[in-house]
Amino acid sequence: MTTSMTKLSQTLSLLMLTTLLLVQPVLLAETLRFDGEIRERFEIWAGLNKKAYGDQSLDFKGKKTGNSNDALLLQRLILGLTYQSKRVTAKIHLYDASVWGWSLDQNHFIKNKGTDDEYVMNPYEEHWELFDGYLETRFNNQLSLKVGRQKIWYGDKRAFGPGSWGNSIGWLWDAARFSYKKKRHFFDIWYGQTKTKDPESFSLTSKHAYQGVGMYSRIQLPFGAIEPFLTWKNALFYNSGKQEESYFWGLRLFEPDFYDFNYDISGIKETGAFHQRTGPDLDIDAYAYVIKLGYTFKALPLQPKVVIGRVYASGDAEPDNDDITRFARPFGSTDGTHYGRLDAMFWGNMVDNQLNLSLKPHPKWDLKIAYHRFYLADNADQWTYYKYQVADNQYDHIGDEIDWVLKYDYSKSLQFQAIYAYLNAGRFITENEIAQNDASRFMLQVQYQFDYPVKMR
Repeated sequence: MTTSMTKLSQTLSLLMLTTLLLVQPVLLAETLRFDGEIRERFEIWAGLNKKAYGDQSLDFKGKKTGNSNDALLLQRLILGLTYQSKRVTAKIHLYDASVWGWSLDQNHFIKNKGTDDEYVMNPYEEHWELFDGYLETRFNNQLSLKVGRQKIWYGDKRAFGPGSWGNSIGWLWDAARFSYKKKRHFFDIWYGQTKTKDPESFSLTSKHAYQGVGMYSRIQLPFGAIEPFLTWKNALFYNSGKQEESYFWGLRLFEPDFYDFNYDISGIKETGAFHQRTGPDLDIDAYAYVIKLGYTFKALPLQPKVVIGRVYASGDAEPDNDDITRFARPFGSTDGTHYGRLDAMFWGNMVDNQLNLSLKPHPKWDLKIAYHRFYLADNADQWTYYKYQVADNQYDHIGDEIDWVLKYDYSKSLQFQAIYAYLNAGRFITENEIAQNDASRFMLQVQYQFDYPVKMR
């Protein structure tokens, strides 16, 4: 079944690319644009890296992995063509993600090393990979079908999102997606497979990581919106001898501005199983939720917006039994705005009590200050990002993080950002002798987006 599904995914993408070539003479009669983006970012890390927390850079196995004080230069280029007409949109873009000054490399991100299920998920490097390549047909004003390489994201991107803050893109799909839209209501359903992130192979001809069927919808209300969703997630490999087959269903309710109030509430239930090569299946029974409430003081200088929130994902109180109660996100992003700009947290075995303040000092300037107080949801389970786990652990406080994000929109196409994140290590880190230091991350970023019409004759 896995082999046939992989061939189907490759066939969908190749069919889309072939279709673009066949219809090229027709496309040239309409609007064609050369577009994309260039993103440059400089980062300074102190006290951690992507694989280990602490000045000693010891991972969860006690092995020194990389350095804790990297200074990085990141570059991401996206280049390609977009065609658009009344009934058809076609896109094909390549992207290249490169990093300099990194003490880690591709070998640190090999999963299932030395087995038939080996694959790579490199968060910072991919070279001239297919970013998108799809053909979208609109049958009328409500119905459309999109086939090929594409991003699938909704809402706050927490459950379904590309994960684009990191250098390489987290979730890119080879999929067929059917959409129905009427005004602000919509209903989407899709089947597809997600690519790996291997800088030394081209994703259309290499192993895909997951396959999934999903549904996401929105019902617009006078005071907000309700967004029901569900998905089936199936790993196309055995990861450490276990293969995931999970089911998620949930609901998001949100309103960005109702008499200056805003709210964002989500709940997700996860069931299914991990199938083992040897031994019984491990049943999944987990859940997660988000509650965020806020108010914007529009009459005050700087128009301060205050949002308080709690983000929760269940942990596993008995990690060694045949039941899994630690939540794992379906196909959502993990980096950027969700769980602190230090990017040291996953949505699993986590409590994030947060306070956010947004200020508008100028129409082109935005300042956001965020405070996160991170805990383990269950002491017996691991710190999911780094996989540190301590026997008879008595401490649940991972730490307190404060983030400063300053953004300047010079124009619609050119943006600048400066970000500083600092984590004051909690007792789970210090008392369990994972490390004795705090950690920080500083980032400067410039992003330029371009869009030029291509003259046909």
